[in-house]
Amino acid sequence: MKVFRPAPSLLALAIVGAGCLPQVAMAQSGVEEQAAADARADQRKTAEGILVVGKRESGYSSDTQSGGTFGEQSIFDTPFSVTTIPQEVLLDQQVRALGDIARNDPSTVVSSPPGFNDTVNVRGFDLDNSTSYRREGLIFQNQVQSPFENKAAVEIVKGPASVRYGFTPPGGVINYVLKRPTDTPYQFVQAFGDSFGSAGLHVDLGGRISETLGYRINAVASHEASFVEDVAGPRYMVSALFEWKPTDRLTIDVEAEYQFRELEEQATLSLGAFADDVTPEERRALIEAFDPTTFIGQEWGTYPTSNFIGSIGARYEIADKWTVQARAQQMRLVRDQQAAGIAFGTLQANGDFAQDIFFDANQVRDPFSAEIFVTGQFDTFGITHDIAFGGAISRNPLRFSLGGDCCLIAGTSNILDPVALPRPPVNETSDVDAIRFNQDALFVSDLISLTDQFKLFGAVRWSRQENLDRFNDAQTLERTYEDSDFVPNVGVLFTPSDRLTFYGNYSEGITEGALIPEDAANFGLGGDAFLPPAATRQIEAGVKAEVLTGAIITAAYFDISQPLATFDENDVFGYLGDQVHRGVEVTLTGKVAPGLRIIAGGLYLDPTICNPDDPILDGKRPSGVPEYQINLFADYEVAAVPGLALNGGVFLTGERFADELNTFTLDDYVRVDLGLRYAFDLGDQRLTARLNVRNVTNASYVEGAGFGFFFFGAPRGAFFSLASEF
Repeated sequence: MKVFRPAPSLLALAIVGAGCLPQVAMAQSGVEEQAAADARADQRKTAEGILVVGKRESGYSSDTQSGGTFGEQSIFDTPFSVTTIPQEVLLDQQVRALGDIARNDPSTVVSSPPGFNDTVNVRGFDLDNSTSYRREGLIFQNQVQSPFENKAAVEIVKGPASVRYGFTPPGGVINYVLKRPTDTPYQFVQAFGDSFGSAGLHVDLGGRISETLGYRINAVASHEASFVEDVAGPRYMVSALFEWKPTDRLTIDVEAEYQFRELEEQATLSLGAFADDVTPEERRALIEAFDPTTFIGQEWGTYPTSNFIGSIGARYEIADKWTVQARAQQMRLVRDQQAAGIAFGTLQANGDFAQDIFFDANQVRDPFSAEIFVTGQFDTFGITHDIAFGGAISRNPLRFSLGGDCCLIAGTSNILDPVALPRPPVNETSDVDAIRFNQDALFVSDLISLTDQFKLFGAVRWSRQENLDRFNDAQTLERTYEDSDFVPNVGVLFTPSDRLTFYGNYSEGITEGALIPEDAANFGLGGDAFLPPAATRQIEAGVKAEVLTGAIITAAYFDISQPLATFDENDVFGYLGDQVHRGVEVTLTGKVAPGLRIIAGGLYLDPTICNPDDPILDGKRPSGVPEYQINLFADYEVAAVPGLALNGGVFLTGERFADELNTFTLDDYVRVDLGLRYAFDLGDQRLTARLNVRNVTNASYVEGAGFGFFFFGAPRGAFFSLASEF
């Protein structure tokens, strides 16, 4: 019998679902002028393109959140979960990457190597780079670290989200919210750096050209360095957003973002890298002996990327309480990947390995996505309906160089004592279409207020996905997958008071059928390349309440399942059993005392593989998923010293299995951060200095184990900045 492995897919398995755990939306405001300026902006777009009238509060907490297709709602009036990390937190923690943000939520685990694109695991499920990352609610290709200098907030949508986003994994969705124009002139300049060698300059300008036309411009020039030796390079970013309001009812915005990054590419340890005769004990000893700051790639292993994103959006108030909105976005991502890696199955117990090269020049992705929908409110027999209906499309083609080389052996090196090797000759040929996947959708939702205390939510989305792959010598695209289905979602809310809500929801979804492996007994039979779609589901119940001086606490239980694609005893690949994740989440965010703000949370997760037909795997835990996580970040303004604030964080991650048979365990770890912020006047200028020291104890740990790879946490490092507004 073959051991279970994640179902392979040319698109990386996209899973559909609906329903999300209510989490606190930690609001954008700010202790300083930059955050306050963005809070004064009277408009922004949420994950669904819904207009939000800024209701931002100080203290990392807000009583409003994106409600998906039914607009901005009080968090006490929605059965959905969107944890929002606002600009204020991005500034105070000196965020440089998505992983820096993810640790503020107990349900997320970082699963990306230094210098590469940021990916995370949510509720135990890996997010998909092609479908799980959104920008103003629309798909973009997450294969390069996204800039945060032009972002107002980062939203983490928890749980299956197919009603709002179509084909997505059941863990959740990451959405980036853009900065909007300010009503008053705004200028912000920040110099930043770190102890690893990074240094850069960021300029942020906002204001109005006229009464009807506003702007927001951000630009960055920097040298970025990682804690890994030689993983460094330049980064340039510029973005501009213009917002035009020709009438009181019509608002149009146009924006563009360009970024260029170039880093050496680091080889990454993985389970697949080890030779078969290396025992689990020897693997552990080698990982513990390895210094994660050691560069085990080659200088010629580069990863230059450039990406351009442009979008246009419009919002028109049809009538009182009725609005139509539309948005379209085009991206171009270009990569020239020359990776010096560890050849599969060659890593020996003494650290020796065969260094290979993966050469794939001129990878180009051109994802396009658009949506249009109407939101409104009406009454029937004294019952209020908040509805939304509309449609969405996305097109995501990939092109790469035909004849690019993979797995050429450059020579032998050692992870404990790396050796410089010459770059082997590689083929460079013409670009061809490699794959395309298309999505179309129609949706409708209704939030029904039966009474002031009792509400029902119902939604349904029809989604269609089509995959086109280059499988023949003629270099033409052939359809390899097409399917569609309806996805329902229902929820109930009981609100005995304005600041207390009990809720529950049930959601179903569909997942794209898994690609049948070539070594499966049913490969090619009947002309099917994929398994049929599989259903996912979630059950969830919880409570939300305001406590203390405006802090918000949430607690919830969830149960998510997705079918398990694996081999049976006859090597036939199909759905056998389920992967079930049950858990409890608790969060507390906001101002808990005068001058004291916190972001705290905890997760207990019981992920289980349920496959009675395979006693070896039945009851095992999925690899890379911790049993528990706890996070606490606190910021305290020292009253005795005006302008001074102290902050710190404690982040605890439990044990995880590194392999599917649960024979190899990664230790739990604790990371401790400390920092300070000091605002002062220098002449007529208001300056703010920040210093954050991450991992003050210099703990050594494996941060993530996604996709079979080991991603090491950074050693102790200092991050500093000096900002001025004028």
